[in-house]
Amino acid sequence: MQVNIDLSILSRLIAELRKAAADCPRCEGTRETTFTSRGRDNVVPCLECENVHQALGHLEAALAALKEG
Repeated sequence: MQVNIDLSILSRLIAELRKAAADCPRCEGTRETTFTSRGRDNVVPCLECENVHQALGHLEAALAALKEG
């Protein structure tokens, strides 16, 4: 399947989301690390930027897949 997506727009979106997460007024982009029985888990400490980090994870994976294919 051929997908016609401008990767520069996707890259700019990812950069803007990273900036938004770093500029979070509540946690200022910090993330705390906790250790669990499963190993290391990164936790987003506030609800304001949690969705941004989740979106970033999906968009970064999509960008990597598009660059490969």
